[in-house]
Amino acid sequence: MRKMMWFRIAGRDVHLPKLIGSFVLFAALLMFFQAGAVMFDSWDNLKDIQNCLDAVQTNSTTIDVCQRSAYYAFDDMYIRANQTELTSRQVGAALLKPIAWLFFWAVVFILGIMFYRSGTIVIPIEESIKEIPDRWPKRKPGASSSAPLRAGSSSMEPRVVIPDHAKKKAPK
Repeated sequence: MRKMMWFRIAGRDVHLPKLIGSFVLFAALLMFFQAGAVMFDSWDNLKDIQNCLDAVQTNSTTIDVCQRSAYYAFDDMYIRANQTELTSRQVGAALLKPIAWLFFWAVVFILGIMFYRSGTIVIPIEESIKEIPDRWPKRKPGASSSAPLRAGSSSMEPRVVIPDHAKKKAPK
């Protein structure tokens, strides 16, 4: 027998999902714009570091300045002493994190819309019910709790069960 219980988290007067959804929408929208600003800032930092590397080629600045700005702008990005331009791996690593955060907050925004648009939240919880009698049936005297033993075997021997389709019929 199976029993399904339904829990409702909202009623006629309380719109808790709508309230939660509005807070999630507002926070996700703010964080989405912040992630977009960080993404554009990262792109500007990449252009600045590339301009710094170009300036090293013309001997107007030293590589130490470029290394320090890359290290602080992009969480430990290292620029080699003989490097003349940023590699595609460095550009990708610098832009991947802000873009991932942008997409993350877009998904949270969509989840907030789902909460806001739903009138109620219904959580189905399945429960299995097994009816157990109050008293266990009495055992017959001499019967064991396991399957009956075959004739001529003791309780210490393993019981081998052969399925019916595997038994060979004796020839006549």
